[in-house]
Amino acid sequence: MDVKIVAILLLVVLAAGIPAGAGATGVKITVNGGSDTPQGPLQQNAMTRGDLARDPRQGYPDPRQQYPDPRQQNPDPRQHPSFVPRPVTPVIVITQPVYLVAPQACVVPGYWAYTWVPQSYVSNVWVPGYYNYDALWIDGHYEPRAYTWGYYQPYWVPDHAC
Repeated sequence: MDVKIVAILLLVVLAAGIPAGAGATGVKITVNGGSDTPQGPLQQNAMTRGDLARDPRQGYPDPRQQYPDPRQQNPDPRQHPSFVPRPVTPVIVITQPVYLVAPQACVVPGYWAYTWVPQSYVSNVWVPGYYNYDALWIDGHYEPRAYTWGYYQPYWVPDHAC
């Protein structure tokens, strides 16, 4: 199988195992910061309202009261009247085998090689008269002589395993 298909299947299996909305409980959106301080050009100083000094943290809700403690398994509904226990849906994970096919570990790619192709021919050559090692005269004559030569022939060597 293609590596992309395996990756997509793995993501689908992982996404199917995540319960929807697992971290989205107890979400509350507060507009305008939850304070009664007017916005815009008539906004007053946050530290004073009139002549009375006030704490700027009083304009924001306490996050400890907004969200339940995740470490507390069974919160008391009398302390959190907006808390409604939901039944836990079991998550069933079905594992699927994943097959990965590795390419051949060691492959020598194809290449061009060259081999020597020998050539030869025989020709009669005139040899002039001369004295040999025994001081005897040898008359001029024709004698056969071999000549060798050749060339490199290219050939293709296909791919093969190491």
